[in-house]
Amino acid sequence: MSGKSLNHRYIPGLDGIRALAVLAVIAYHFNFSWARGGFLGVDIFFVLSGYLITSTILPLKGNQLTVSLKKFWIGRFRRLLPAAYVMIITSFVWAMLFHKELLHTLRGDALSSIFYSSNWWFIFHKLSYFDSFGSPSPLKNLWSLAIEEQFYVIWPLLLMIGLFVVKKQSKLAKVVFIGAICSALLMAILYQPGADPSRVYYGTDTRCFELLIGCWLALVWPMKRLSSQKLSTSHMKKLNAISFISFTIFLVSIMYVDEFQTFLYRGGMFLFCLNAAVLIACVCHPVSILGRILAWKPLCWIGSRSYGIYLWHYPVMVLGTPIHEIGNPSYWRIALQIVLIVTIAECSYRFIEMPIRKEGFWAYYRKYFVFNKKKWASLTFSRKVSTVMVPLFLLVFFTGITGVVGEGQQSSKDSYPTAIKINGDGPTANPIKEPDKTTDNPSPSKEEVVDVPDIETPKPEENETNVAPQKDDAYQNILAIGDSVMIDIATSLHKVFPNITIDGKIGRQVSQAVKLAPNYASFNQSNNAIIIQLGTNGYFTNDQIDTLLAAFAHADIYLVNTRVPRSWEGKVNAALLEKSEEHENITLIDWHAASLNHPEYFAPDGVHLEKKGVEVLTNLIQQSINQ
Repeated sequence: MSGKSLNHRYIPGLDGIRALAVLAVIAYHFNFSWARGGFLGVDIFFVLSGYLITSTILPLKGNQLTVSLKKFWIGRFRRLLPAAYVMIITSFVWAMLFHKELLHTLRGDALSSIFYSSNWWFIFHKLSYFDSFGSPSPLKNLWSLAIEEQFYVIWPLLLMIGLFVVKKQSKLAKVVFIGAICSALLMAILYQPGADPSRVYYGTDTRCFELLIGCWLALVWPMKRLSSQKLSTSHMKKLNAISFISFTIFLVSIMYVDEFQTFLYRGGMFLFCLNAAVLIACVCHPVSILGRILAWKPLCWIGSRSYGIYLWHYPVMVLGTPIHEIGNPSYWRIALQIVLIVTIAECSYRFIEMPIRKEGFWAYYRKYFVFNKKKWASLTFSRKVSTVMVPLFLLVFFTGITGVVGEGQQSSKDSYPTAIKINGDGPTANPIKEPDKTTDNPSPSKEEVVDVPDIETPKPEENETNVAPQKDDAYQNILAIGDSVMIDIATSLHKVFPNITIDGKIGRQVSQAVKLAPNYASFNQSNNAIIIQLGTNGYFTNDQIDTLLAAFAHADIYLVNTRVPRSWEGKVNAALLEKSEEHENITLIDWHAASLNHPEYFAPDGVHLEKKGVEVLTNLIQQSINQ
């Protein structure tokens, strides 16, 4: 493994692809409705990384890599670590100063991000990419960089071994493609429809097929060998036609695919990455018309700074957005945040990324951080600021990461009962059987059967809609099944409906409620009411919600839709509305509309309810049942 030449060339069109990919990711994280599949921009980055890195170190002839391992790894560290570490430290210090409630989770996130293992940290600590409690971690976007860095460490060794054993690149390409298929199959096997997909979403093993597809492309479509002189006119036309078809598929996927589709994890993501490989292959060719279009200077500018933009967009968004606006964006705030993201990314590119990439760590340190009293007066203002602020930031960071600085109020999840049961005390109320113990929540169980104290029945204020008086022919029994929001309103509901049976569990999904339903089969009668409050913790498949509703087909069902500051909110509510319109025995309780512009209804995590929220939701349910 010797040699100093790099086996690749600069292709402006690839910067255009980077730009579109990072813009798609940002649009997705800002919850723009036209970018439901914007998270697929990360897949584009993975395929592109596999292609470019393999092209960089792949020999034109023979089976010895072009660049030494030491040179390759140092180059990658120079490119990635400095900007990422600056973002991690800055975000952590900002959270210490203004968001202390995040520190108890941010410490682990920061440490794992520093060692590029955050994806596995999130998996082992059951931190969902689509979590529902409080503000997301501002460092959560670093999971993808962790996978890439792990790939950069392992792949050159595997490529060297592969070339030595297999000899021919064409045969090695087949082996690599088989490896990609195995990774995609593992994703399909581990994925459970209707459950949180974070295990397969974060896993290096279940996402490496995207990088391997890029590696395979570099083996079968070597960048250095592409030439316009080798193509006939008809082949040029075919290549350009394929490029535009592939680009159209990319755009359509960004607009219409969403992360809750089962097909995505059972082959869809693999097919999308194959399409990305075709797009990259076409853009890389000198005759590509699309390549020249994507080489538009504004796109190239964004693409060249895409790393900094990707790094900074998530912490700026999370730390600068009130929880109640997540999923309900304020466009003036988004505009300001985008300006800030681009500004920081430009500074990162000019003053951190490029200088270290060209000069190295030691030269950069000596230029900007070696303190000399004699030269202090002659230093520029920016140099004086950096000399003072960097040690200060590091001091604050280390005091925070070691726990010297105290934390703010813990997330409500930390002191929250994981389950609650209230047995109806009506004359024919059925005792609760022990439900399925399976749960995704890692916390120790705090399940309890509640002896409800006397409380004042919630009353609407003057500006609230008056509650209808309870009907004489009230339901014989009422069953309420829900998640953490149901736990919040359980006591209040029991006061309003003494004969109610309540089963609430934190983190409960529709898939878990389906398993729970047989325990309450006796409630499936025409003189009973079933309240279902689910969807806070994620989306569900159509089959799952149909199965749950079918379990109570003879009773009157009241579906409470959700107000949760996460991406699945709209899809969940649309599905519940559809079910209420399909069945005469189903009534929709529109909690989303009632609470949308009332952040005061919610606790700081944006999910659990304050006293006012409990009153309003209880009144909505009481109104619906008594109508």
